[in-house]
Amino acid sequence: MRNSLITFSFEQFLEMAGDRESLELYREVPFPNYGYEKLLGLFHQFCLVGGIPDVVELFAASRDILLLSPIYERNLEELFFKAASIATTQKTGERLVQIYQDSFTFAATRIKFNGFSDERFHSREVSQAFHLLQEHGLIQLLYPTIHADLPFDTDKHRSPRIQLPDTGLVNYFTGIQDALTDQKDLSAIFNRQISLHIVAQELMTSTEAGNKTLHFWVRGKTQSSAEVDFVIQHQDLMIPVEVKRGEPGRLRSLHQFVEAASHPFAVRLYAGPLMVKEARTTSGETYYLMSLPYFLGGKIREHLEGFMKFVGK
Repeated sequence: MRNSLITFSFEQFLEMAGDRESLELYREVPFPNYGYEKLLGLFHQFCLVGGIPDVVELFAASRDILLLSPIYERNLEELFFKAASIATTQKTGERLVQIYQDSFTFAATRIKFNGFSDERFHSREVSQAFHLLQEHGLIQLLYPTIHADLPFDTDKHRSPRIQLPDTGLVNYFTGIQDALTDQKDLSAIFNRQISLHIVAQELMTSTEAGNKTLHFWVRGKTQSSAEVDFVIQHQDLMIPVEVKRGEPGRLRSLHQFVEAASHPFAVRLYAGPLMVKEARTTSGETYYLMSLPYFLGGKIREHLEGFMKFVGK
């Protein structure tokens, strides 16, 4: 997929801000928990404004989000214009723009093509529209895998999750910027949509992320609702990553993945400090959980190295 919009990672956001101290904290492995509160606040700023270079540059200079509206408007106009321009007819262009605009409300949400956006659109029309938008870098559809070990064998017959080019644009277009201001835990609001979206953006834009295609996991059984937010490759392992608050015992979908996997490692990203612990699934199977503050989403692999050495596996 071609990316139609360049977006900065959190690390680049800190570089643009010229905050050398925070940048050094962010890059330190393992992360020093005394820097947790400071980095969490900065990451929430980054989540609010997004990673569009012009937006980040102006925000770094002004610290005034109200000044950013013209840049958001310009970028949205360009994206919607591109959506219309890739169509072969005016009618198809109007449909593409409508579906694209409606998708912002469903950022980081699994969708069904049937009935999406406008009931007049048939499932096939919506599917074709989404895949055309993805082909031109305007959106990404994340598909699930039902396997807990490599290779990633995605199931494109199951509902995909929507990923837009930038979280800041999603916040602005959907009018939720005020609701995000001064939030202490992004996973506690909007059914985790924003925390999931910004973590996905980090995984795709960070230099450490490697492959820009993301996947998530669902249990193979038809009636099961078990779902793990992301699965990433580290060495020859498929590592589950949950973006969720709460005690490890409540991570039931993660437990089901661990029981199906050939290794005992799992990652939880949350609004809390770095923590490693031995845990048990609901059926009593032992595994090792690394809880990372979600602002380290782009540094998962570096921390996984130390995590695995620490637990001696």
